[in-house]
Amino acid sequence: MHAAVNLTASVTAPAAAPVRYAAILAFLLASLSLVSGQAHAQSSASAASASAASNTASNIASAVATEEPQSVEVKAIRDPAIMPYKTAYELISKVRAASKDKVEIIIRITAAKTHAPIPNLAIYLDTKDSRKKLEISAAGDVTVPLDAVAYAEGAEFVTNQKKGSMEGHIMLLPKLPQDVFKYADVSDSIESARLAVKELVPWYLRLFMPSVNGVGICYREQNQTVLVKGNEEQHLAANNDTTDPMKNKIHCAKFAAADVAKDKEKLIMPATGWQAIFM
Repeated sequence: MHAAVNLTASVTAPAAAPVRYAAILAFLLASLSLVSGQAHAQSSASAASASAASNTASNIASAVATEEPQSVEVKAIRDPAIMPYKTAYELISKVRAASKDKVEIIIRITAAKTHAPIPNLAIYLDTKDSRKKLEISAAGDVTVPLDAVAYAEGAEFVTNQKKGSMEGHIMLLPKLPQDVFKYADVSDSIESARLAVKELVPWYLRLFMPSVNGVGICYREQNQTVLVKGNEEQHLAANNDTTDPMKNKIHCAKFAAADVAKDKEKLIMPATGWQAIFM
């Protein structure tokens, strides 16, 4: 199972609560991608690049509308909630290069008001000569192809939904083996995420971000443990309660960056149903 980290434009940390990495990174990445997408829909690509650097975080709220999604089909609608294909192409390429393909970037589209997946959502990559329908999972994860020709031609995303009815989320997913993996794999994913953030987020925004300090192996159910094998076996309790990127309550065993870097040969054998988040 892939590990999951959600970076969503709609997530904000409560004022009295400790600031969590995912919410902060969501907020900052959204300020780059969604504001860029809004500017692109209103002007040329060069104007979007200039405005993204100067807009403040207060503009993000206007980038995502809150209108209830409609059931009627509206064809060929460009919506600023979906970043321009140029931005998506460059984000995915940068993450893969910076992380040596150890971190995956996911783009998820949900309803702006309910934050739930949108029934019958269709998104197309619109080029000069064709319109290609993209694969979308039940959760709203969009499979974005890296098409160099479409990128060069200035291809755009279009959708069958009413303009303003959607919101975009960005998620970084550590690529971990499915069943058994080493401390080294977790250590690599943490370092790769740090490199990806450094590549994606300008230095003046990184000043306000906490570091990626670890990975949580998490479950929806309580009273779970994670088996760790080294010189001896350990059963680490998943008793760190938090929420996943989509605000579902989860229970995690945390693997701190400093710990997994010390003994990289230890094995982690999580029970079925795990997911992982950066912590």
